[in-house]
Amino acid sequence: MRLYSLASLMMLCLSLTACANKFYIPIWNRKGDAKPLSKTDDIIRVVVPDRIKKYVAKARSNDPDWLAKGSKLAFYIGMAKIYSEKRLQALGYQLTDTGLDGGDSGQPKKIDWIDSQGNERQAMTHGGKPTVFALVDSRLVNTYTQRFISNEPYSSDPSTGATTMWTSHVDEVAMNRIVYGIKLVRPIGKDNPLYQCNNSSLSINFCTFPDRFWKDISNYKTIFYGVGTMTTNARDPDYIENHLVSSVLYQYPNLLGKKRVIQISQPFFEVTKVTDIPK
Repeated sequence: MRLYSLASLMMLCLSLTACANKFYIPIWNRKGDAKPLSKTDDIIRVVVPDRIKKYVAKARSNDPDWLAKGSKLAFYIGMAKIYSEKRLQALGYQLTDTGLDGGDSGQPKKIDWIDSQGNERQAMTHGGKPTVFALVDSRLVNTYTQRFISNEPYSSDPSTGATTMWTSHVDEVAMNRIVYGIKLVRPIGKDNPLYQCNNSSLSINFCTFPDRFWKDISNYKTIFYGVGTMTTNARDPDYIENHLVSSVLYQYPNLLGKKRVIQISQPFFEVTKVTDIPK
């Protein structure tokens, strides 16, 4: 049994196999028919699918595949929650039960983030009971190997230094396709299951929602639904989810429809262009 917790692992920044400077992220955002989100009247709680408990249990096991099929999959969901909260806070909305120890305390807490210019920003969450829930999820949907072939000098003329022979160099890189989704919803009924936090050590104390609620819309009315995908060889879920969340919620609620978001990631995340996805 491993002695460290998944919450501790989330604080680590894993190394990257490569760090591309530019990312193209297709997104699909649409508006629902529920009352729009209010910056003054609504309090948001970000919740994650109950499925995360299965991944955390796997990560804490002695199974040889604990990393790939446990902690890494839980990381995607956990970082999706954290960056969704930071992005919504940066947009000026009120939140409660934030962070790695979110739970159901209803107490105000400090939340901080880095803006696109690298400036550190801080604010207090509202606390209290939520009126709106942000259902967030993130999945690894595909993994494949991509070959990159380049020509490199093989030999040169000793007198001039000019290349006389070339050879092909092949790099094989593992590429991952990750999808991030968010639904901003208003629960129907006072006894709605969404009001039950259902947090535990297996959910890293995050409040969860029943997995079936992602497709079963009978328990809520949707304010907003957004999805983004990213194909990358980066291995750090923190890095990946930051890109995905900032693209899907970029200029919320104005960026609707099928779009392609172009981001520069170094030294700070910055959206440089948004285009329509060709039909």
